[in-house]
Amino acid sequence: MQPWVYIVLVGAVAIVYALRLPARSKNETADRQSLKETEAALELYMADIERDNDNLLQLVSGIKQQSQNNRAALQEEIAGLREQVAELQKSSLLLDARLTAEEKSLLQLSAAFGKGSAAGTAEQSVKEPLTEEPAPKPKPVSSIKQRYPRLFELHEQGKSIDSIAKTAGLQRGEVQLILQLAKQEESV
Repeated sequence: MQPWVYIVLVGAVAIVYALRLPARSKNETADRQSLKETEAALELYMADIERDNDNLLQLVSGIKQQSQNNRAALQEEIAGLREQVAELQKSSLLLDARLTAEEKSLLQLSAAFGKGSAAGTAEQSVKEPLTEEPAPKPKPVSSIKQRYPRLFELHEQGKSIDSIAKTAGLQRGEVQLILQLAKQEESV
């Protein structure tokens, strides 16, 4: 072959390559453009995610602060309630002591009344002949029942101790104690 054929063939290959080169660059620029658009979209998405994360962190910190405040308030309330319970226990003990003292004084009075009536009966039996039988001794009316008639009325109606306490304006323990004292007086 002649040298000019080689030159023509090399020239033809160069032309074909030159024609292919802009097509490649057009495809590459389109790929680069879509890659840039994808990167921009991902950057926007990441910015949105970061903003949402910041909002979530603020919400979580706000909830944490609120729960700490609520916990502190509840602890203060619990401390106040414990103080009230301690005061109520003290007052209950004082009332129990007062009630015990009242019981003792009532027992002393009933013993003194019993002794005085026994002495009076002995004097009457000496003065009077034994022909008459002594009248049956009437059952003494409970002094506790006289002091708390409404309480015993409610108890006889079958009301619970809690409802009696609410109605009478007394503590539950006081109502129980009064009812027990009445039973003891009735058994004596």
